[in-house]
This record gives sequence, C-alpha cells and structure tokens, in this order.
Amino acid sequence: MVWLSGMALCLSLTIILSLIGVVLWNGFRTFWPAPIHLVTLRDGSTFLGMPVRSEAYESEPARVEALRKTDIEGALTTDGRVIRTLYRVGNKEILGEPFRWVDAGDIASIDLPPHAVLVERLQWGPWIGQPGAIVSVEEVVIGADEPLVGTTDTEHGSRRFERAELNEAGGGGPRRVRQTTFVCEGPEETLRAFGPAHVAAVARRTHIERLKEEDVGVINRELTALQNGVRLAELRHAEGAITEADFGAIRASSEQRAGELRAGFSTIMERVRRLEAEDAMHRWIVTDPGTQRFAPISQSEPGSPMLLSQVVRCVPANDIGVVGKVRVYLARWWEFLTDGPRETNTEGGIMPVIFGTVAMTLLLCVLVVPMGVVAALYLREYARQGWVVSAVRVAVNNLAGVPSIVYGVFGLGFFCYSVGSWVDRGPQAPLSPQSWWGIVGLTVVLAAASIVLGLVAKIRPLRPDSAIKMLGRFLSLLGWLGVIVGVGVLVVRLPYFHGFFRERPAATFGTPGVLWASLTLALLTLPVVIVSTEEAISAVPRSLREGSYGCGASKWQTIRRVVLPRAAPGIMTGMILAMARGAGEVAPLMLVGAVKLASELPFEASFPWLHLERSFMHLGFHIFDLGFQSPDSEGARPLVWTTTFILMSVVVTLNITAIGLRARLRRRFGGGHF
Repeated sequence: MVWLSGMALCLSLTIILSLIGVVLWNGFRTFWPAPIHLVTLRDGSTFLGMPVRSEAYESEPARVEALRKTDIEGALTTDGRVIRTLYRVGNKEILGEPFRWVDAGDIASIDLPPHAVLVERLQWGPWIGQPGAIVSVEEVVIGADEPLVGTTDTEHGSRRFERAELNEAGGGGPRRVRQTTFVCEGPEETLRAFGPAHVAAVARRTHIERLKEEDVGVINRELTALQNGVRLAELRHAEGAITEADFGAIRASSEQRAGELRAGFSTIMERVRRLEAEDAMHRWIVTDPGTQRFAPISQSEPGSPMLLSQVVRCVPANDIGVVGKVRVYLARWWEFLTDGPRETNTEGGIMPVIFGTVAMTLLLCVLVVPMGVVAALYLREYARQGWVVSAVRVAVNNLAGVPSIVYGVFGLGFFCYSVGSWVDRGPQAPLSPQSWWGIVGLTVVLAAASIVLGLVAKIRPLRPDSAIKMLGRFLSLLGWLGVIVGVGVLVVRLPYFHGFFRERPAATFGTPGVLWASLTLALLTLPVVIVSTEEAISAVPRSLREGSYGCGASKWQTIRRVVLPRAAPGIMTGMILAMARGAGEVAPLMLVGAVKLASELPFEASFPWLHLERSFMHLGFHIFDLGFQSPDSEGARPLVWTTTFILMSVVVTLNITAIGLRARLRRRFGGGHF
C-alpha cells in the first residue's frame, strides 16, 4: 500500500506538471516573431507566409506514388504519409483565407527575403508583404488643362505625385481631384521613414478615440440622464406627485441644458472631423508579391492604400536580430495585458477580461464568506442538534454536487428576471395600502405569538418534555414560517415602491450583470464555505470556551472574541476553495453576466464608480469563445493557450494572497485550523 500510494502521488504530480508545462510552452511562445518565408511553388507561383506547424497526413495512393518518383527530400515520411506545412499568409481581403496548407513536394524553394514585413492592423488581421512607399493623399482643385494620372507623371518638390479625378464641374472649369504625393519610395527608405510617421499617426488616432470615447461619452451620458429625468418627472406628474408648473420647469431646464450639450457635441465632432481628414492623408503602401496588390484601407475601397493609423505594429521579421525579436515579444505581451480585444477577440489584449474576472471573484468572496460563516455559526453554536439540523447538513452537502448550469438557470430566473425586475420597475401587482397594512398587522401579531409560544415551550434542564410543550414548539415553528411568508409578500407587493429605474426605457438590473453573476456563484460555492467553517469552529478547543465562560463572558462574546479568531484560518481555507472554484466556472456565467465583448467595464472613474448591473468579460468564457466560437480557429488557437496561462496566473495570485493572510492568522493563533 505504501508503494501504491507513492505511485499514485507521483502519477498525480506528473499529470499536473505536464498540464502546466504544456500550457506554459504553448502560452509563452505565442508572441515570439516567426520568420517570413518567400515560398516558390513548382507551378511558378509565389507567396509570403510565416510557418506555423508541419504535419504528416494520409493522401491518395496516386499522389504518394508521384511524390516517390520525384524523389523530393522531405516530401514523404518513412511510412508513406505526405508532409505538409501550414503557413500564415494573412492578407484576408485578397486571399480570402489567412492560412494555407502547402505540401512539401509542391515547394520549389524557400527564401528569407529582406524587407519583408508583418503588418499588424486594427482590422482584418495581419498583412504580410513588402513596403513600397509612404504617400500623402489629399483633395485639391486643379485647372481644366492640368493632367491626371495616366497622362503625365510630374515632379512636385522632388516628389512624384499622381492624380485621380473625383468629379468634373463641367464647362471646362476647375476640377476636384484626389492627389497622391509620394513622400518616400523603396523598401529601405520606407522602413526608415515609417517609425516617426507611425508615431504621429498613432498620436492622432489616440486623440480621436479619446474625443469620441471620453468627451462625447460624457455628453451622451448627461443627455441620457436628462431624458430619464424628464421621463421620471412625466411619470410623477401622471401620478399627481408634482404639479404641471413643476413639470414644465423641469422640462424647460432639461431642454436648455440639452441644447448646450448638443452645441458642445457639434464642436467636438468638428474637431474629430478635422483630425480624421488629416489622418486620412497619411497612407502606407505595402504590396503582396504574389498578387501585386497593396493593403487597402477597407474591403469596400480596394484601390485606396491603408492609413498609417491603422497599423498597430510593423515587424520586419527577417531583418531584426535577437534583441529586436525580444523587443517585439515584450511589446506584444504588454499589448496583450493592457489593451482591449479586437477582431472578434482574436487579436489585441485581454485587459477587460482580466478586470472582469478579478472583480467578479472578489465580489464573490465578499458575498459568500459572510453568508457561509453566519450559517455555520448557527448550525454549530445555536441550533439544537437533531434530525432537522442533520437534514440541513445533508442538504448542504448535496448542494455541492448540483451541476453548475442549474445554478445558472436559477440565477437567471430568480436574480435577473425576478429580483432585478423588482428593483427596476417595482412590484408588478402591488397591494392596496389598506391590504398591505393589514398584512403588516397580521405579521406582527403572528411574530409576537411565535415568540410567546417559544418562551412557554422552552426546554428546561432536568424537566421532562410534555406534549403541550412539543405542540407549542411546533406551533412556534409554523408561526415563524408564516412570518417569513408574510414578510416576503410585504416586500414583493409593496405599494409604496415604484422601482429605482422605472424611467429608463431598457432594463437596468433586470438583465445579467456582474452582481447577479457573483450572487449565483456565491450560492454555488456556499456549501464549501459552510462545511469548512463548521470544521474550523469544531476544532477550537473546548477549554478555551470554558475559560471564557468562567471569566463571565456571554455566548456571543465568546464566539466573537475566542471562537471566530481561532477559526479564521479554517474560514480562509473555505474562502480559498470557493475562490478557486468560482474563478474557473463558465457554464452559469454564460447565463447571468459573461459576454463575448463588453463595451464598458463594471468600474469607471466617474460617479457612481461601480456599476454592478453591467455585463462583464470572463477569462473562462473568453477561452471558450476563442476555442469554439472564433471565425478564425487557427489564428485563435495560440491565444487559447496564452489566455489559459493568464487564468491560471490570476487564480494562483488570488490564492497565494489568501494563503498568505491565512498563514499570518495561523501564526497569531496557534490553534483553530485544520
């Protein structure tokens, strides 16, 4: 048995370490720059691509026999399977597929061309090609006799330029044309000029995004608040809560403020249009050698070169050494950890995903630990040990085995659609004030009767139980159940509450969000906290309790000052287990809050700072989306490993923090943990 136990331990450690090793290897190599191959096929065609992986596959016998006759080295394996290589060719606009399989027998030669670049773009994925020129595009008015492109190439300040007609005014008058001025040409000169030009373009793009997201966002939020305020005043006026004069004053004030905001919006958008016009002038021509087509600004404008501001990064993979590759590698990691996702989550970063996961996990801990500790305290310290408490403990243990998707369905139905709708709109069928106050009186009488019956039927030491006392305790229990039902009816059908957000056209808390997701996972992990807390409380030595009682402390003082501090390490153990399970759950989050792409974070710098009603992004759901919902499965595969590594790192970091806190508590109190 000793040998078997040791072998089982070694096997478990091997599996765990192998899993971690596979995740680390595939995750860390994702962002390392690959070389760019110029592949020449035997049919004379060429293409640029980055090798991804090679594999052997079973092909048709005729194909295998033909490759054997050609005697091409490396085309077949020893068992007769065809070797092929997967290349990332990018250039989705013109090639259609960003990846391409090529049999080794079809390749005539592979070269590493100088000046070949990988262009990482904001949209449409990477472009692989050779830089041709940096140009400036602007609209100008020329005379009727001045030439257009195709007639003459002229010199303009030592820079060549081309013209294309936009419209003709007629009558032989001046014409409006798009003039393309070549700032620099040739691969070497273009790459040298790219750096400073790209920095300026990124600054313009950042300025435009800041104006749109921050300044325009503030105006839009205030306009929405004004509209909601007028809507609320209209509802209150219809209910008779405010007069016609007050409603008119509110509406007039809102219209005046809205006019000021719209004027500010127009000013900001004019600045945005000027910046966008300036940004549209600076273009970059990068040509695909196989088709001789350049990277377009969009699919709908194939004849217009891409903007410099569309470029995230340019990597001349064959011209940079190890130091250059390390810089690109670190820059990609920084982008991955600090930026938001783009291109259906297959590119960009995962900062909102990390933030949403950490926020949800911390909120989960804040909710589940108090509930679990209070429940465990009652079961262990206050409840009379009997068949009822035993049944409750069995139910708690069984709840730990309920599938997580069941909790997700419950959270969606109860928290989102029931509680959230009540918070937004108030009771759907409120009671009349007279009926509501009648139920209040009945509930108070029922509570008083339950208290009296409980005191009369209280168990006395050394006195036998009578049938009357047993009946009294049963009636007291029924009375308290009635009180709970009465309080629930009073809250659900409250006539004086009309909701916190009834003026908003869309639901606020009545939709999935981070609060409901945290509450759902709190219920999911509650049994773990209850069981670990009960074990920790029972591990506190009885002598410490008796010493506290002997000094005159009450039961609550003993629990608060003696039991709970020494049970804190065990409580922390339960929190760590709950945190680890909650952070990795995906199925319930798909129903109660996690989304593919969240436009806003649950936290922002303006009041009220924390928005618990918002949906959020989660690392586990992000991994599922990348692996099974991505339109580009090959492009998303490396990010699956990298995101998995980040999820493991987040969980480990949170657990190490909690373990460190538990260790400090253990050093402070020598006992009370298990």
